[in-house]
Amino acid sequence: MVALSTETVRSNIYFLKRNKLYNEEKPYSLRFTPPEDFPRSNITLEKHDVTIRNIRPALTNLSFERDGLAIMNLESRMSYDDFDDEEKLINVYLREIADSLCAFLGAVHVQIFEHTVRKRHSIFPISTGEPYKYNQPTSMAHVDTTPEWARDMVQKLNRDHADEILKDRVQCVNVWKPLKGPVRDWPLAMCDPRSIKPETDLESCDLVYPDYVVENRQLYHSPRHEWMYLADQQPSEAWVFLQSDTTADVKSVPHTAFPNPLAGEDAAPRESIEVRALVYYGGFADE
Repeated sequence: MVALSTETVRSNIYFLKRNKLYNEEKPYSLRFTPPEDFPRSNITLEKHDVTIRNIRPALTNLSFERDGLAIMNLESRMSYDDFDDEEKLINVYLREIADSLCAFLGAVHVQIFEHTVRKRHSIFPISTGEPYKYNQPTSMAHVDTTPEWARDMVQKLNRDHADEILKDRVQCVNVWKPLKGPVRDWPLAMCDPRSIKPETDLESCDLVYPDYVVENRQLYHSPRHEWMYLADQQPSEAWVFLQSDTTADVKSVPHTAFPNPLAGEDAAPRESIEVRALVYYGGFADE
């Protein structure tokens, strides 16, 4: 297990609720308005209290290769306002992420396929009744992708030489960092991947958009799970955590935001950016 400190916080997290329905019907969530009388989702959740340990005192002990997660130092050239400029975000920040990941993980190439800015509305998780301007924190434990979906994404993005790429190791990772710090409001929690049993704790789920489908994994609750977070995370501290791996599926890291009882009433609403990327260790010899 990851070496954790004795500093803890008690909070709650939503998990997928076990349901016999999933023996016959795959969990799904439609990310668009469905036809009349068609259920938007068949997912049912349950909330559990959990203990979440502060990893900061043991931060230097983290190893991405061993633990599936680590903190990467990231001194971005982006200002706070730049993250609302999509052109700068793509041309500057995503290039910084790709270059930093290559160096941090010893990869030969990084291909980014998604990025999301989240800014918590002041009344979230209470609904405003209207669409939020920005994406909000996610409050249910999940893994972003499955290995099968990641392989399919490699094929879609690299039609001419995907088979060559897939001869070597490919990882799907998430890079998450605050836009402002320190983060006390709705920080990100990670589940130690060695505390889960993928065959019984994870359930594949389809997130269905109008023009594509993402297969992710939802987490069932277990008292054996070990949760951690980085207290007072700063914008220069980026979580890098594994979502799927073509050589080993035992280190996928379930994660979620959680309401922090230590935040205090004056804590600023959390603002963050996450980047999902495919990390290649071969197949790009000419790059």
